[in-house]
Amino acid sequence: MDKKLRKKAQNILLDYPNISSMELANKLCIDERQARKLIKNLPVEIIAESIFKEKIQKKRQPVSIKQSKNSIGKEYTGRIEGHKEGFAFFIPDNKDIEDVFIHPKKLKSAVHSDRVVARIGLYKGKREAEVIRVLERGIEQIVGIVDYYKGQTKVIPISKNFQSYILVKNNKDLQSDDVVLCKIDKYPTDRSIAKGSILEKLGTLNDKDIDNKIIMYKYGLSTEFPYMVQEECSRIENGYFKTSKKNITDFRNLYTVTIDGDHSRDFDDAISVFKNNNKYELYVHIADVSRFVERGSALNTEAIRRGTSVYFPEFAIPMLPEILSNGVCSLIPHEDRYTVTAKIIYDKSGNKLETSFYRSIINSNHRLTYNFVNQIFNGTAEHNDKKLKPFLFIAKELSDILLKKRLSDGVIEFDMPEAEFIFDDNGDILDIKPSERGYSERLIECFMIAANESVAEYLDNNHLKGIYRVHGEPDIKKIEEWQDIAKDFGLSLPPIEYPVTPEVVAELSKIASSSKHTDLLNSLLIRSMMRAEYTTENLGHFGLASKAYTHFTSPIRRYPDLLVHRALLSSLNLGAISEPEDELAQLAQDCSRLERLAQDAEHDIGVFKKLQYLSNHYDSEFHGYINRIGYNGIFIYIEKLLMTGYVNFEDIDYDYFYKEDNLIIGERTKETYKVGDIVTVKPIKLDITTLQADFTLVAKQKKNKS
Repeated sequence: MDKKLRKKAQNILLDYPNISSMELANKLCIDERQARKLIKNLPVEIIAESIFKEKIQKKRQPVSIKQSKNSIGKEYTGRIEGHKEGFAFFIPDNKDIEDVFIHPKKLKSAVHSDRVVARIGLYKGKREAEVIRVLERGIEQIVGIVDYYKGQTKVIPISKNFQSYILVKNNKDLQSDDVVLCKIDKYPTDRSIAKGSILEKLGTLNDKDIDNKIIMYKYGLSTEFPYMVQEECSRIENGYFKTSKKNITDFRNLYTVTIDGDHSRDFDDAISVFKNNNKYELYVHIADVSRFVERGSALNTEAIRRGTSVYFPEFAIPMLPEILSNGVCSLIPHEDRYTVTAKIIYDKSGNKLETSFYRSIINSNHRLTYNFVNQIFNGTAEHNDKKLKPFLFIAKELSDILLKKRLSDGVIEFDMPEAEFIFDDNGDILDIKPSERGYSERLIECFMIAANESVAEYLDNNHLKGIYRVHGEPDIKKIEEWQDIAKDFGLSLPPIEYPVTPEVVAELSKIASSSKHTDLLNSLLIRSMMRAEYTTENLGHFGLASKAYTHFTSPIRRYPDLLVHRALLSSLNLGAISEPEDELAQLAQDCSRLERLAQDAEHDIGVFKKLQYLSNHYDSEFHGYINRIGYNGIFIYIEKLLMTGYVNFEDIDYDYFYKEDNLIIGERTKETYKVGDIVTVKPIKLDITTLQADFTLVAKQKKNKS
């Protein structure tokens, strides 16, 4: 192909990263198919620069040499963000420095998630980074699929960011499509392929439950507990573990219930609610895990290592062994249980009048489910306990007042559905549907937030050491980017006032919720927010419009809550010993990291299950919204699956589509689509190594005929 033509194409793509092949053909005065071939065969650095430039344009902060000249020639620490095309970006620890492109030849042996030292320089007038040395490997073991090819045994990583396959020694026991855990012995460079050794064969792609095993090994999760932990649990189970009964407040006479999901087995919170003379008394009783998980114990060490429970569609990977999580710590009805209680007194307007905390004992009257309580509220269920219904309606009365007050304070409510998987008796996926939340779920959430806030306020007001759940202000550029997307969906939005407040974001969410695209737009709005994390410094919680917030209500499944219990009880001289402040700071960081790991694992297993469902529905049609248009395809949000898929123009067999301005246009059929339009698609390619789904469009004419 003509070198001059190729160079012109490169320059045009760099200036117009979203250009379609049709637009490129018009600019170059060539055939459109020739333009498509040009785009497809551009060098990796041109593709990367195009992707990066589009990313920067969305942030409305173009990279300029003048702005970044102080970074040129200097070395910085940061991490590597790999790309499937082989190049990467350097993400500096210094947030004032923009991300920088790294050519594959300048990665040395660095791979995705490595911490590195990199030097930022100029190459042909553009900022580019070069890895100087690797400080810490982000990936040392990887789960992958065995592939025999031309006498070589390869492991194809199940990762969208690890750019290289791994060569391993031929092993007669391995077959193609075996799933293995592979140790990386030699990392890839621009001149050599990664090499590794097989640590364990996990099964084959056709094995039942292989998806769960892949994700568990990928994230280092296990349902098994070490021997010493089991020994401590056996002492607790057999009654050899003695707990002090000093300073116990007896709340067994209070009418108390737990309200959880139908399939919940660990009940770590219970409520008691009463109304007296226009005042409301709310008791939030939380399992006293600190009685059984003591500092220095094997149980505590393992809980620190796990950080949180992880929830897969079919089972949970608990932070604590079952004897605690489903046994002595679980607030089982009609059994005495140790708790930590927050008592909050409100006036009739929901203003907090008084707060107190106790190390306590309760005996729950009922184990209720969300579904049953919702049926009580809508009048379709009754109970033989005549006290229960009035109790629940007093609780509803108080939650109505508190929810109304929270909204007036500017709290941001994202009532997002989650995918619910329906399995048959063999464990195969029958269906996927969005989960539904009723009023009872909001009621319990409201009371738990009230308790969390009250504990955080107590710690902060008394200048006590503890851990807070903090949530920073959103990035203005990301909010503006979301506004652009929302306008593409046809929403009319008011001008944003600065600084961005919870009230502003709450108003945007309210407008999005009035749209037929509510789930998608609110999910995108959530992504524009900062990620919540744990810290020993009280920085407030933006999303909840709270000046002080912590996690207190789930110590069975979250380690930060256990730390907060110890801090609270220690300050009240109720027997617990809190961690030193420097130790708390490190634990807060560790808990934030482990929470992100758990969220990533839960996301991945959810996508894996959705791909399995799609693999049995290649002939099925799905409806979705276009949420983004690229120069060679469109991204679609499929409501039924609550997932985003991709349609490459090349995979549409009934017409050739191209991008023009904010539309995609069919050359022959003249079909047009824009962001927000509903399209019908069918799955054509499912890739479990990258957890991505590709679809193709169903012609409008075909839909009309049917």
